[in-house]
Formats: sequence, structure tokens, C-alpha cells
Amino acid sequence: MRNSGKPRKIVACGEWDSPLTAGLIFGQRQTPAKPLPWNDGVLFLLNMPGEGNAQALMFGDGGGEPMRISPPGFNLRSKVHEYGGQPYCAGVSEVFYCNFDDQEIYRQTLHPETGEFSPPRQLTDSAAGQVRYGDLAHDPHRDRLICVREDHRGAGGNPAAVANTLAAIALDDDGAPQLADQQTVLFDNSDFVAGPSLSGDGEWLVFASWSHPDMPWDATTIHCARLNSRGGIEDCFATDSAAPASQLQPRFDREGNLYFLSDRSNFWNLLRVDAEKLKAGCTGEEVYPAPADCCGPPWELGNRNYAIGKNGAIYLTLADRCRWRLLEINNGQTRELEAGKGLLEHLGMDSSGGLGYVLAGDDDYPSICLWDIHPVQFQDIDSAYPGEAHSRSAARRIVYRSVAPPALDAERVSRPRHFEFRTQGGASAYGLLYQPRNPDFQAPAGEPPPLLVNVHGGPTGTARAALNPLHQFWTSRGFAVLDINHRGSTGYGREFRRALEEQWGVADIADVIAAVEHLIATEQVDRNRLAIRGGSAGGYVVLASLAACELFSAGVSYYGVADLEMLARDTHKFESRYLERLIGPYPENAERYRQRSPINRLGEISAPVLILQGTEDKVVPPSQAELLYGELRNRIEGVEYVSFPGEGHGFRQPANQIRALEVELDFYRRRLLGKL
Repeated sequence: MRNSGKPRKIVACGEWDSPLTAGLIFGQRQTPAKPLPWNDGVLFLLNMPGEGNAQALMFGDGGGEPMRISPPGFNLRSKVHEYGGQPYCAGVSEVFYCNFDDQEIYRQTLHPETGEFSPPRQLTDSAAGQVRYGDLAHDPHRDRLICVREDHRGAGGNPAAVANTLAAIALDDDGAPQLADQQTVLFDNSDFVAGPSLSGDGEWLVFASWSHPDMPWDATTIHCARLNSRGGIEDCFATDSAAPASQLQPRFDREGNLYFLSDRSNFWNLLRVDAEKLKAGCTGEEVYPAPADCCGPPWELGNRNYAIGKNGAIYLTLADRCRWRLLEINNGQTRELEAGKGLLEHLGMDSSGGLGYVLAGDDDYPSICLWDIHPVQFQDIDSAYPGEAHSRSAARRIVYRSVAPPALDAERVSRPRHFEFRTQGGASAYGLLYQPRNPDFQAPAGEPPPLLVNVHGGPTGTARAALNPLHQFWTSRGFAVLDINHRGSTGYGREFRRALEEQWGVADIADVIAAVEHLIATEQVDRNRLAIRGGSAGGYVVLASLAACELFSAGVSYYGVADLEMLARDTHKFESRYLERLIGPYPENAERYRQRSPINRLGEISAPVLILQGTEDKVVPPSQAELLYGELRNRIEGVEYVSFPGEGHGFRQPANQIRALEVELDFYRRRLLGKL
């Protein structure tokens, strides 16, 4: 949809017409995720809008349309930690996955003669979904699966009584589904476990663990375990445990050397421990020291940000100012395979040397890529700060490309600008700024645009530079969008992330205000038309910011936290003690919780608020939204509450996603732009 040289209409920002509708964004969008190289191609997940965005297991090799493996009626999602993560794995000729509705594990086998898969066969019987599975790993040496298991039986709604363990599930083709009590618990000596991975000979198992009050981005332990002839753990010890650090994604190479990511140097970098040094307290050596994170926060299980080639080469992602790059490291030399990407994650390597991953730029939707790795001439890159352009191979295949709607053409896409600003106490914080862009319209001379501040969740999430159709929905209508990375966000090192410890509701609010004041002072936005939006922890920042200042004319909270005390008393196990880091132990610091809870500061909120909430949310219960609405609606004109039956923490049904965005647009038109 190009302007074709026609003069642009002069219309006030925020009132532009755009062909990018909520229906185009959510109605048919299919986004690939979690690739796994397999049999000279790639397995990956793909959401199905016509099936309520259920995730199907696909296989493609770049030679035609991908093949669907899991049949309609199945949805590959785990409920472990409520956020799930990697719900499938593969053997030589079979796939295993967790189905969302019943949380059971199923198996499908590939028939090489026909190239077709058998119907799903149920492998587990887990007490009506009370036992959940994730981070599946196939153990071909013992014909079993090893996985993270979350057992809610007998917990009675008490998060502390939920058992998270490392478990083994036997693969018996002739037997009935295996009961949870028949499964083998391999490790149960921590509150949480993640990332099980076997050595090539099957003799060693490595995994990560952590316990409350730590979250996995605070401090974890890497365990190496020798397995006996029956597959049980014979000897288990920690490695690289000299100082607290977040240690993630452990795995072995072919020679038995151990690799994992650690932020002991401030940034999540890749470490290596030689096979002969695998013993308690052994310190890993940095493979590629860089002042940049190699991964993001492990909210979901099964993230992979590096892969090990059969020739010993290492493939590693690296983030810098919200841009990702992919490096190949071999014998002290480095080449760059990808650079300047908004999204680059979930690396995997198969036995034939295929490297798969998810990739997206700031002007396209995610794709599944597969590299056929071949030796090439290397060029050195300065390990302290990698360069920008180096030798590349032409061996990359696109296995699946997620196509953006025509409304998101090059003339309409607004690309983000990363910027740094000063905040409370002279500290730095960051953001991505998207300016209005539409080939059919321009603003009246001298008119700055209205601003929508977008606050990510977590609060350890991060703003991403990948093409976000929601941001483009607003910029194509004449809004500027600030995607803020306040203190506590990931992508800027451990120290920046930990700057929010005991400061949630203080430092991040100060950063939001400082960022907006910076944009006002530099005349980039209209000081009289400012709104703030966010979900979950971002929704909390929305409410707390509205109480802390009068900058904003409107706020939108998607399943946001209103009452910190209620959240401390009523949430799931994974986050049940998260607030101890962010605010302080409870109830010892009950007064601090009350002071920072928006529900106790409603008298300081004067702007209208739109509250959107799923009725099945287990992370932020609907009672918080209902309480907030009940307290605000009689005092502030324009407060609105919309509930979404059947939705949890994050809306997944396309119809609900469309409705939420349309309601939000209508809210801004009436409350921010004065179109009452």
C-alpha cells in the first residue's frame, strides 16, 4: 500500500487512518517458535489461529510447505511454572510432546516407508492434569524421557507444597500410560530444576537448580550427575559454585566438556569446564568474554542461546542495545553469521551439522532458519567488542517464513531508535522510541505526536527491536511509542538488572518519569497527550506511575498487579517469593508493600484507567482487577473494566486479542484525544 506520490493529508497525530487493523494483526497471524533441527530439517511450533492459537508441531526442510505432525485437537504447551516453555523433544524417528489440556505426554512415530507419523499415543496418566511436564529430553540409552516434573497432587492450593523435580518416564510401547507414581524421581533436592541434558555416551546428566527466594536470574547451581546402570543418579556434585551467579543452559560437547551460561562477570557469557576437571568447585573458563548478554531471563523452560557443532565450533547469540547477533567461534577465531536482528534465539544443532534458530528483524516477522555449516575462511573479531561486518556463508535456508500483512509495507513500518537517558541519582536507563509513520498522512507543522509508553512485564523482561505489530498499530495512527527498559530490565548486565532489588515501584517509576520528561524536553512528544500501557508487572508500573505523577492523561493495565500484599499471599509457586527480591521479605516489610501498592494510593490517581483481565489468571488473580475497578469507578470518570472469560495470564484467543486492542484504541480516542 504505497502512497504512489500522492500528497499526504495533514491530520493531527493520533487521528490517522491505518489499514493495519486488529483483525489483520491477530486474525491469521502464525508465529513459529522453539525450533529443533532434526533429520536434515527442523521441528518447530506454529500457532493455529483457527484453533484458538493452539500450537502445532511442524517439520520443514526448506524444500516446500512444512508438514504438520500433531493433529488438530492437540496444543503443545506446558503449564510448568505457569509460563511453560519447551514442550517437546525428539528421538531418531519419534517425537514426544506435552498436550496443554490434560498435560499428558504423547508420542508419535515416523514411518520411514510412508513418511507419515502414527497417531498420538498417550505415555503418561497424571491425575487429571495435576502433574505437569516440561523441558523434555530423550535418553536413547535407557529408552526413556527425562524431564522437569511439577506435581500439584496433595498441594491443596498451597504453592509451597507443589513439588518440582527431575523425573524419568519409561517408554514402553506395549504398556498402558505410566502413572506418576510409577515414574522415577532423579532429583528432588531443590525448589526448582531446569535444563536436563545428557552426555553423548549417556553416562552423565547435567541440569540446573535453584531454591527460594532466588529466581533463576538471581542464583542457580549447575549439577553434574553420574548415572548408574539402572539410570539412577550415583554421584551428583555442583560445579563452578564459588560465587552466586545465574548459571543456565548446561550441556556437554562430544568430548564430555561442560558448557553453560553464567553472569558472574556481570553479563551472561558462555563458560567451559574441561571434562577432566568436572568436580565440585571447579571454575569455568570464559569462551567468548564480551560486555553483552548472550541470553535473556529464563521465564520459560528450554531456552537455548548457544549450540555446539560436531567439529567443536560454538554458535552463540549476543545482545547489544536490543540488537542480536549470531557468532561462530572455532579455534580462537570468530565469524559473524547474523547481525542487527531484533530477535535471534533458540539455537539447536543436529548430528548432520544443521544449525536452526528463530530470527526476526525490525521490519519482518519471525522465521525459522537452518544453516548447513561448512568450513570457510574465518576473520578475527575483537573479543572485547565484536565488529559489525565479517565473512558470511550463503548456506542459510528459510524453513518457515511468517509473513507480515501487506499493511506493514516498508513505507509504513516505523523502526526503533535505541536511546539512553539519565534518571534518578544520575543512573542511566534505556528505551526504544518509535516515531509515527504513515505514507498517507503527516502532522500539522510543529505538532509533536501523542506518546504511548509501553512497559514490559517481568519486571525482568526487555523491550525488543523485532517487528512488533502492536507498536506499528499505534505508530501508523500517528502515535509515538516508547518501549522502555527501566532498571531491572535484562539485556544490560546483572548490575543493571539487580538495580531494581527492593526498588520495585520506586526505581522503575522514576525511570518512566525521567524518560517521558526527556522526550518532552527534547520536543519529541506532546506533553498534553501522554498515556502509559503495560501487562502483568508492566501493568503494575502503569498503576504506580499514575499514582506517582500527573504526566499521563490515561493508563491501560493488562492483568496488572494492584495489591502487592495480595500478590505475596496469592500466587503460584514459581513467583511466590519473587517479591522478596523486588520489595523485601513479607510480612516483615508489610508497610513497604502497602505503601507501594496502587490499591492504597488510588486517591493520587486522577487519570482514567482501562483494566483488562482474564478470568482464569493464576499469576495475577482476577480479584485484583475487580478490587481496583471497584475502588476507581465511582471517583474517576472514564474508568473501564473488561474481563475475558477463559483467558489466563496473557490473552491467547484471537477473538479476545482483537477485542482487547479495539477497546484500547477506542479508550485512547475518547480519553487521550478527546473524541468523546
